[in-house]
Amino acid sequence: MANSKRFDGLFAWMSESNAITVLNQPSHELENPGIKYIAATRLGACTSEESLRALVTASCGEREDIFERITRRKAIEALGRRKDPSTLTVIHQALFSADEPTVVNAVDSLISMGLPLTQETNTALLNLLQNSSEAIQRVCIQCFSRLDVDNCLDQIKPLESHPDYLVSGAALAYLVRFTRSLERLGTLISRLPDPVVGVRRAAVIDLGDAAHEHGLSALASTPVSMPLRAKSAFQILARNSRDYSNTDFISILMDDPRLLSYPAQLSSPSSLDSICDCLRHRDEGKQYLGAKALLELPSDEQQQSMLEIWNQYGSDYGVHYLIINCIAHSGLDSLSDLVIEALNTKEPQYAKSRIAAVWACKSLGLKDTRYAIERLSLETQWDALKQTCVSVLKNF
Repeated sequence: MANSKRFDGLFAWMSESNAITVLNQPSHELENPGIKYIAATRLGACTSEESLRALVTASCGEREDIFERITRRKAIEALGRRKDPSTLTVIHQALFSADEPTVVNAVDSLISMGLPLTQETNTALLNLLQNSSEAIQRVCIQCFSRLDVDNCLDQIKPLESHPDYLVSGAALAYLVRFTRSLERLGTLISRLPDPVVGVRRAAVIDLGDAAHEHGLSALASTPVSMPLRAKSAFQILARNSRDYSNTDFISILMDDPRLLSYPAQLSSPSSLDSICDCLRHRDEGKQYLGAKALLELPSDEQQQSMLEIWNQYGSDYGVHYLIINCIAHSGLDSLSDLVIEALNTKEPQYAKSRIAAVWACKSLGLKDTRYAIERLSLETQWDALKQTCVSVLKNF
């Protein structure tokens, strides 16, 4: 789902009672109607019956007002995170909405719930699979994959040749998951070096749904964000060995830009200005090429270059992560203060940087951070960060 537990802190400033009040208020009465869907997202992290009732109310019925429609989408998404079986009827009703994002969020919530599908819901999803947009088709196939519904081969097989890569990728993943087809797995893997970042990202997600152990090494070298690759890697390991010391899995978490395989169409930056442009690019392939270029600078230039970029662009969470990542892989102990700062940050947008910081603590030999890493491993709910802490502590 779009919202992850590691971002719950973004809305912690809004109290539960205030969120309930806002969610129950008509959007036209609010000075800022957009705050309603922030309230819905906030209640996804709560546990009270009152907050659940507010989300259920916000999830029911078609909405004309755009703010109310978005609020309904977010409320349905929040119900998925709450995982309360009593709300399944409301989520099922949303499958028949005329609003496409509402339907997508409803199917996503079924996935988040993780409960077996009723026959009625199974039939509704199969109907959507045949008569809906590509976005809805994709999420329906993903639902069948992730909930291990293995009796839809006949309905999904024709979609492996769909012209939209999002639909065909999900279909291929489903078929690999339940037939173990290496040929279809190869088709998915062949999409990983695509010059279009959206195709690469979708293929990474599809490999997670395919859950074939041979996909893990391909994920390790794909220039797509580490959290997305790690999420798919966890899916693969959960269905196979559960060996979290696997070399390819550790490689994904360590995320060395020099070990990735880049599309030939992406060029490496040749100056500090072009490195900065790459680090702030929307395509992770370009971002990693920028980090790779930093790591390949002469050692006497690395520190100054990283500091310049940090001072100018360090508030950008992507740049923040990549600089800490580069410190980890370059062994620049003169920048250990930045590592300690990143390790101890509580701001959710910098959560990824804490993973790089944990690796940096190991590579720089910062033994005094052991207690902080132990505490972090116990406190975090993010699997990628927890497993990084566990891996580092074993040999620290």
